[in-house]
Amino acid sequence: MTSLDQQFARLAADIESELSSGEITFPTVFEASLRIKELADDPESSLTDIARLVQTEPVLSARVLKMANSVLLNPSGQAITAVPPAVMRIGLLPVRTLAFVTASRQLSDDLRSKSLQLIASALWMHAIDVASRAWALARRRKLCAPDTALIAGMLRNIGEFYLIARLAEYPELSADPVRVTEFVSTWRGAVGSLLLEAMGLPTELSEGIDDSALYGSIWPPRSLNDLLSIASLSAVSPNPFDDEREEARARLLDAAVPAGERAELDQLLAEAEDERREMLTTICG
Repeated sequence: MTSLDQQFARLAADIESELSSGEITFPTVFEASLRIKELADDPESSLTDIARLVQTEPVLSARVLKMANSVLLNPSGQAITAVPPAVMRIGLLPVRTLAFVTASRQLSDDLRSKSLQLIASALWMHAIDVASRAWALARRRKLCAPDTALIAGMLRNIGEFYLIARLAEYPELSADPVRVTEFVSTWRGAVGSLLLEAMGLPTELSEGIDDSALYGSIWPPRSLNDLLSIASLSAVSPNPFDDEREEARARLLDAAVPAGERAELDQLLAEAEDERREMLTTICG
């Protein structure tokens, strides 16, 4: 067994142990997300308390202010210049979404391995693409609150972000990108489920993010999971850990929507595009 084999085996054993115990350690970049979650769960806390926490994170504060002043959420154009009223304006779920967006972007920026950095950056682009599409589609279809669709779109890839952070602990592993992809593809489902459970998400969210419920030939979509599937298949930015190329994803989308109703989907996506781009710009900071 080579040194590389031993390191992959050691990391796999660590992850398997975490899954067996039901206890998983979040990377430090996600600390703000977890603290916001803890405050949200505390009946004694309020949005004011969450705003104080947001103020301790400069990048997150900037994103919250930008969202609060976006045309989508502030059509009057009256400037919001402080974090507390910005948090009040956008609400808890968008704040949690922006915290995760900020953390996952920071994870990518902090990686020393160039190959892992490129993978993490591609995954981030895919996640925000899917999240913004899901948000725009939810506004049109009204299957769920758009804010719910937005955070669900981001959290679909939480297992992959976590595994990238763990792989970064073993710098030599990034030298074999094929095995990195295989490793993440093997563990992302189980790890993602445990992370989502640890985050204490509402049932609607956790079930909506569950990729085991595959999208069938059903149109129009009837659930958050259906909505996320359409957003993912129609995304321009591919998931670096998925085998499907753009042509394959297009075929899957064709298979999911009957030919006679594809025009309705195309029209829906076209109508939602301006809103999607606005939200994409907003959450990117």
